Amino acid sequence: MSRSTRHLCKTLDMIAANNESAAIAVMRAAERIGDELLKQQLLNVIHRMHLDADQLRLAREQIAGQQLKRA
Repeated sequence: MSRSTRHLCKTLDMIAANNESAAIAVMRAAERIGDELLKQQLLNVIHRMHLDADQLRLAREQIAGQQLKRA
């Protein structure tokens, strides 16, 4: 695997982890909010952040897999 591919994979992993960390922080804030509409909107954002993290990890796996096939 080339150095640039490793760097890209590492970056995708880092962004996915940051998305999940942010989602947890937003979830903690949402638990303290009394406004149910705002709480639901935040829970939807949290869900999308987790989906995005999954997509980033999938892209990382595909990139790494393509590089291994070429080697």
